[in-house]
Formats: sequence, C-alpha cells, structure tokens
Amino acid sequence: MRALTVVAVLLASGARSLCAQHGGQLEIGGFGSYTRYDSRFQLDNQFGAGGWLGYFLGDHFGLEVDGTVAQPRSTFSGVGGTTSAFASASLVMSSGGFYILGGYSRLHMGPGAPYTSDLNAVHAGLGERIFFAPDHAAVRLEARAYYRGPGAGFSSKDEVVHFTGMVGMTFFVGPGGQKSRRY
Repeated sequence: MRALTVVAVLLASGARSLCAQHGGQLEIGGFGSYTRYDSRFQLDNQFGAGGWLGYFLGDHFGLEVDGTVAQPRSTFSGVGGTTSAFASASLVMSSGGFYILGGYSRLHMGPGAPYTSDLNAVHAGLGERIFFAPDHAAVRLEARAYYRGPGAGFSSKDEVVHFTGMVGMTFFVGPGGQKSRRY
C-alpha cells in the first residue's frame, strides 16, 4: 500500500515521465530471470529467460504481457528436471523510470502429461527503467512476487509464493518522443 501511495503522490504532484514513455507507444524487450520457487514445489532456484510486450495507454499507465521459461531441477531425489513457464498480464503505473505493476499469472510446470500442473496466481512487482538512449532504449530491473492463496492446488490451507528478479533490455517504438513534446 505504501508503494501505491508514493506513486499516487508523484503522479499527482506533476512528476513528468521521461521522454521515452508516451501514450500510444509499444515497449518491447527481453530479459534474464532468477526465480525462487515455493519450497513445497521441491525445485531448485533457477535462471530463466523471457520477453515482454507493453502498450502505453498514457504517459503513466500501460498494459503489458510477458512470459518466462526456466528448467529447474527437482530437489527430490531421482526426479530430475522439469520445465516451468510463467505467462502474465499486468497493469503498469510509471513515473519517470520507476514503475509498479500487478496482474494475473499462470504457471505451467512439467515435462508432459500426466506429470503437468498449472497454477493460477496474482502478481505484483516494482521496477526501474534506466534510460541510456532517450526515446529509444532502457535497461529494465524488476522484482516480482507471485501469490496463489489457499483453496486450490496442494491442499486447501496452503499458500504458494514464488519470487522472481529480472534484468533486461527494453525498446520503445511508436509515436511520441522529444520532437512531439516540449517541456
């Protein structure tokens, strides 16, 4: 809640977005990730890779979809590896390079039927875009948590929480930029 309050104050006080973020633009990028899986899954923490595609509805709000794939090994003796894939849809609020996001995620795990499982979850994250080419590109750093409440999956009392850190490149495509905006 504190993060939402900080972002709301920045937006209300007239904090300007950086020149790269304008309504109607697309944000396209790829990233590397590191995920700490919930201990009940009995999986090693694992590096992965993914990509995102976002659309700015305005200078401070956007919609984004992303996907991540990793191949964690089981900590349970003799089981071997599996494939995990996160697919997420998010609402993004940004002010300058700082942003927060939240939305829905689906985690698919397993080598194939009948050993697959799917997990529906909500997620929230904090991130920073570090611009190095105005209007065109940024390095993006993000931390995200995935949460599935009790009532589905392992038992009716279990909550599941996964944590992911991401580092990647992002590129901005479309209308906007310094030529169309004077500050």
